[in-house]
Amino acid sequence: MPDLQDFIYNSNYNAFKNNNVYTGTLTISGTTAAGLNTKTFTVTLPSTPDLVDIMFNGPTDTVFGSDPRPASGWFKDGWVWTRTNNAGGGDPRPWLISATISGSTMTVTATSVQQFVAAEAITSTDFSYRVIDYSIF
Repeated sequence: MPDLQDFIYNSNYNAFKNNNVYTGTLTISGTTAAGLNTKTFTVTLPSTPDLVDIMFNGPTDTVFGSDPRPASGWFKDGWVWTRTNNAGGGDPRPWLISATISGSTMTVTATSVQQFVAAEAITSTDFSYRVIDYSIF
């Protein structure tokens, strides 16, 4: 089955042409602790979309090379890598990025798991979002 995005980009029907594109930047910052760490961001869209495509772009793992995505690659659900102040010199930490929309509110969630007890300060890391609204009105 073709990807919805491919179908929309190639359609000649007005209902499937991009009406609105919303973009912005969010920042992962603060500290982490042992266990599951979650950062939540709320974005208010100008209107309530009927059909959207949400994409993100953020830093990849350039130290361990475990992230095959190019630094400029956009993803729908994927990882953003941050650095910390740990004793190992700020090894990168992965954050899983995902989003949901309810009405005109988009909630973006960044989740990371820390396997040790020591708290770490996160080096503030920006990542971008792009919401393509395919609504017909």
